[in-house]
Amino acid sequence: MRKDVIVLCHGGPIAMPEDAAHIMKNCPECHGFYGASSVERLPTEVAITEQTRAFKGIGRADKLARVGAD
Repeated sequence: MRKDVIVLCHGGPIAMPEDAAHIMKNCPECHGFYGASSVERLPTEVAITEQTRAFKGIGRADKLARVGAD
């Protein structure tokens, strides 16, 4: 391998920090990880989905009052 070349892993199945860690552990020639969607889009999608679920779980006041009365 050329000494003047920086080798990075990027994309495909490398979506989570654990994926990049696996590559770095098993590919000693790799110098690092270049993140794009895995550090911008994917975490945002997870956060938006979780936030939406939290809002969706809020019931109407009349339903909440009935549940509390039981």
